[in-house]
Amino acid sequence: MRKKAEYRSAIRSRRLIREAFRELMNEKPIDQITVMDIVRRADINRGTFYAHYRDTKAVIEQIENEVIEKIIEILKTFRFKSFVDNPRSIFETIARFIDKDKSLYQKLINASGSELFIVKLKKLIINYLQLHSDIPDEIKLAPEFVIRSHFFAGGAASLYETWLKGELDCSLSDITNEVAKQAEAMLHLLQLEPDH
Repeated sequence: MRKKAEYRSAIRSRRLIREAFRELMNEKPIDQITVMDIVRRADINRGTFYAHYRDTKAVIEQIENEVIEKIIEILKTFRFKSFVDNPRSIFETIARFIDKDKSLYQKLINASGSELFIVKLKKLIINYLQLHSDIPDEIKLAPEFVIRSHFFAGGAASLYETWLKGELDCSLSDITNEVAKQAEAMLHLLQLEPDH
């Protein structure tokens, strides 16, 4: 019974730390948030913080991992046949996901070291397409598909990243439309156009 209480206490402490960090992200740049800021906001002591995280970068990494888990959940809904018939659908789902917590994603993308997060996301998408999706093996193993999936995932991730950094003067809907168009073009190149 004691172990269960300790486990619940640990979960609660980590949640308080992440919530405090997210609140502080709205007040100052991520790079300026200190452990003292977090423990004051979460109303915990430094020992509790260090029992769960080595530093503020570890908190950011945990938040990024939670974002990645949500993206994996979206990717799990991916069905190749549906994608061929309507490539726009998955990108509309991604747009809703981004729009739901746009401020958080903007702060993560604009933080120093975010390049590693973007690289991790690209690898995740490519890995999912090549290993875990229901894309038929004869397509997945074709050199053209491997090359184009890297090209497409890199381009799409870069487009969302640039938009989240505020370097593109367009809406999320414009991004969704463009990425969907590019997906349709990729399907055409792979001779996988939807039946009309």
